[in-house]
Amino acid sequence: MKKKHSLRGILACLFLFYSLINYSQSIGNIAFIGFNTDGDKDFAIVALADISPNSIIYFTDDETTGVGSPSALVGSEGTITWNTGATIIKAGTVVVFSDIDSDTNTSFGASIGSISRDGAFNISGSRDGIIAFTGTNANTPTTYLAAIQIGNDNTFLGAFDGDGITLTNTGLVIGSTIVVIDNVASPDGGKYTGSRSSQLSFADYKALITDENSNWTTVSSTGDGETLLPFSQEAFTTNTTVWTGASSSVWNLAGNWDNGIPTSSSLVSIPNVATSPIISSGTTAVAGNVTIAASELLTINDANALTVNGNLTITGDLTVNTGGSLIVKGTSTGNLKYIRSIATTDKWYLVSSPVVGETSLDILNNSVSIPQGGVGGVQFAIGTYSDGWSYNYSGTWGSGNGYTVKTSAAGDLVFSGTMPTDDYALTVFDTTEDYSLYGNPYPSYIPANTNADATNNILTINTTTGQDELAESTIWFWNQASTSYITVNQASDARFIAPSQGFFVKTKGGAGDAKFDFKENMQSHQAVEVFNKNNGNSRPKIKLFSTSDGVIKSSDIFYITGTTKSFDNGYDSSMFSGVDNSYSIYTGLVANNNGKKLAIQSLPDNDYENIIIPIGLNADSGKKITFSINHQNLPSDLMVFLEDKEKKTITRLDENNSNYKITLDADSNDIGRFYLRTSTKDLRKTLDAGSFNLNQVSMYLSSDCNLRITGLQSDSAILTIFNVLGNVVFHQSLKSSSRVDVTLSNSIKQGIYIVKLETDKGNINKKIFLK
Repeated sequence: MKKKHSLRGILACLFLFYSLINYSQSIGNIAFIGFNTDGDKDFAIVALADISPNSIIYFTDDETTGVGSPSALVGSEGTITWNTGATIIKAGTVVVFSDIDSDTNTSFGASIGSISRDGAFNISGSRDGIIAFTGTNANTPTTYLAAIQIGNDNTFLGAFDGDGITLTNTGLVIGSTIVVIDNVASPDGGKYTGSRSSQLSFADYKALITDENSNWTTVSSTGDGETLLPFSQEAFTTNTTVWTGASSSVWNLAGNWDNGIPTSSSLVSIPNVATSPIISSGTTAVAGNVTIAASELLTINDANALTVNGNLTITGDLTVNTGGSLIVKGTSTGNLKYIRSIATTDKWYLVSSPVVGETSLDILNNSVSIPQGGVGGVQFAIGTYSDGWSYNYSGTWGSGNGYTVKTSAAGDLVFSGTMPTDDYALTVFDTTEDYSLYGNPYPSYIPANTNADATNNILTINTTTGQDELAESTIWFWNQASTSYITVNQASDARFIAPSQGFFVKTKGGAGDAKFDFKENMQSHQAVEVFNKNNGNSRPKIKLFSTSDGVIKSSDIFYITGTTKSFDNGYDSSMFSGVDNSYSIYTGLVANNNGKKLAIQSLPDNDYENIIIPIGLNADSGKKITFSINHQNLPSDLMVFLEDKEKKTITRLDENNSNYKITLDADSNDIGRFYLRTSTKDLRKTLDAGSFNLNQVSMYLSSDCNLRITGLQSDSAILTIFNVLGNVVFHQSLKSSSRVDVTLSNSIKQGIYIVKLETDKGNINKKIFLK
């Protein structure tokens, strides 16, 4: 072949790799896997789909003109005509063409079928190439199939576009249907030496074959191309295994498969047989591709899972029961069913759809009874949240959106739809800071925080630069058993969001990219089904409880390197305020208290002796309250104490069965009376509970015109407010109290002010901004 033109065009195409999962017969789904330009010349191909009997495929070392569609051959060189023979050539079969420099050579021929020559077919190691095509005859292509470039200087085949990526009017593309062998200069011989048994489908071998640097061996010295011969005729295979159910319904039993238990690269076929497969007994099953035949059923039970690394095709049925988990990394067709078991009656649940395309009507028709109520008793207990609850939702359940549902009895919520295999970015509609209800869109678990996954978790991806939609990096889960919200942030134990589980976040409203994101690659399997599932960590932690009339409320305190005594977003979290908190326990910030009522507070782990944590309690007068703690991973010599300023008591809480009991003689609804302290000294002996400590005083705006002061235990105090010019705009004497509310005059206009609090123990200054 003469090197008149550039190859980079035609070699844009080594093979037409069609998806051959169904093994449909065709002509020409092939790839070049070897060549030898020394001696009597040889090359080899692999079939990537079944080739029909008596098919005709042509091979040429001629250039194309770039004229016509498809482009015509120049006609100056030669063509090999291959008749594939009377039987089907199965996908994965290797065919070797030997001694093709002369049809008079006694070894001239093909390992399958027969060949003949036209013209001067004579491949060279000096940047030559071969093109495969079908046509009306050896000189008239109708479809170009594949090509190989031997050496790469853009000189093979003339017509190509400017960048040499796509050969004009041939449809061939480098890296897809053209393999370019240029890992040595002017190679005289080369062959594919990569895996022949690792892929999910024959089409998937494309990437391995076109990676000539990693998966090809070449030689370049005259004569040594012969050392690459003979070309290996080992077939390319896929691990195909068919369900028989011969022994039982157990997936993970070799006797139920015709070719062994599926592996991560198996092509799995589940035909309609007498015994259907069930993934059970704590199995995490894997497969390459999975096809479920019509009238057949695959079931994934609680605490079991299936990962499909390739494609899922459901013609029959696939059911995932509560706690089961399904991940599909490729595409999915057909409907699956996810069943969430509801264990209690007449309780509200936060839920989401783990399938695509589910509607309220389908859920009403297929699930346990959902009651009606509201005006006239005609509103079904299916609700959405947007600045408040609305019910009787009747539309399609969007992937990633959250909903609330109440059932009339224990039973199953049934979701039916297609498998979600996409990322989801949900628009944050509110323009004000508000709560939004979302939910896991996948039939598998996704990590909520960094302790579940260091980077690819819900909180992290929605607080990174450009995607910082969250007012607080916090998730609130509803616990229907305790009718309260569980708060989770980056300090919390590892937390996974279960399939069909809804949750709240607080959005800024239009901040970041104004979208809340879910990523498909977040998905994982978890061994035990528990909604609000968590895995523990080793951080020092105190969990503070208050118990009244059998109702238990709690607040978490973590000690973490790098956190501060002020608000650390992602490590400090407010209580969920979209629910009745008339009885609750929480903490206030140790420093720069701004009135946030924290369900989680994280503090430095190097200053235990000097940290005094304000404890807030919301409870009615007359309530009997019991304070207690659980703690873990605290320094061995550290003690935990509760200080009651009103009763002037200090109680140790870290000992077994220790607690502090009181009966409230007035309503409690803020911080200022109770403080949690840690020390290696017994504070019951060294601390005067009646003493006044300026560090326990907080000042903040509880509303636009109310200044709140908590922890003030001084006999006398004077409050003065200055404007930025130093002029006094407010002055008042205060009485000692755990909480003082100061109503500011309407004459004090919007702006920045300095607040000065003078006490007999010292002064406090703070900047405030009136809106």
